[in-house]
Amino acid sequence: MEPSPQPPLRTLQQIVRGQVSGTCDFPDQQRDRLLNQVRERYGDGLQAVLIYGSYLRGKRDTLLDFYVLLDSYRSMPSTWQGWLCRALPPNVYQIFDGVPPDEIRAKYALLTLAGFERAVSRDFHSYFWARFAQPCGILYCRDDAVEQRVIEAISVACRTFTRRVVPALPDGFDARTLWAEGLARTYRCEFRSEPPGHAEQLFEYWPDYYREVTASIATGGVDYEPSGGDDWYLNKAPGGKRRWSPAGWWLRRLQGKVLSTLRIIKAALTFDGALDYLLWKIKRHSGVYIEPTALQRRAPLVFAWPLLFRLWRKGAFR
Repeated sequence: MEPSPQPPLRTLQQIVRGQVSGTCDFPDQQRDRLLNQVRERYGDGLQAVLIYGSYLRGKRDTLLDFYVLLDSYRSMPSTWQGWLCRALPPNVYQIFDGVPPDEIRAKYALLTLAGFERAVSRDFHSYFWARFAQPCGILYCRDDAVEQRVIEAISVACRTFTRRVVPALPDGFDARTLWAEGLARTYRCEFRSEPPGHAEQLFEYWPDYYREVTASIATGGVDYEPSGGDDWYLNKAPGGKRRWSPAGWWLRRLQGKVLSTLRIIKAALTFDGALDYLLWKIKRHSGVYIEPTALQRRAPLVFAWPLLFRLWRKGAFR
């Protein structure tokens, strides 16, 4: 008896489209009320709203993470905030719905759709392309043309991720190694508080997605190609790229610490309750918490640095 033929391999954009369209296809009134706040705030200037993070993995006692994509920075409420976003995207804001203890919050990062497209394809640092190589969902798109641009950008993020990670991998690897090792490397390029093994847990939550993306990109045979059995790949990255890969990742770590510090400073200007949000997130991931003083809450940009240093000494983030 002949074996059943294997189904044809889907293109990368087909895989991404299936993921982003099916991730949030369930009702959630509070999520949608937060989305409506964003739509009312930016009106006709809003192109798309994405959602990512632990909410997509079933956690509901969490702060939602949105990405808001505009047509231009002229859609922002003030010129100076637009200039901040041009200089160091994204800007970060917080919105609320309901009253305690049933209150739900969302943090949203904001930039233009064109800036998002450039970042996932050209940025040396991993801040954008590592986030959006992971599964996310589309909550809103202005029209079909915008949706196609978003799907193309997420597909590009996946290709950028593999192109930057594969040179750091051994001669042979599987999809789990590619994504767990790659995501762990990107965490070290920011101030992150995720516990050890978090990258492996992300892979295990969506193994089919990551494996299918890996296989689809491999059909191009640029940096790696299928080798023998299922889910095993041969590293074809040129020798020069492999030799320089450690230096590249070292530079990303150095660049990332600087960018993370600058983004913390910028968030203190745009994000209401920035210090409490940062401490909440650090505690959620690491279990480490230090109560800030009233002065630190009022002026975190000036007085919170000793608190952050103490948290770093306690291992709350790297």
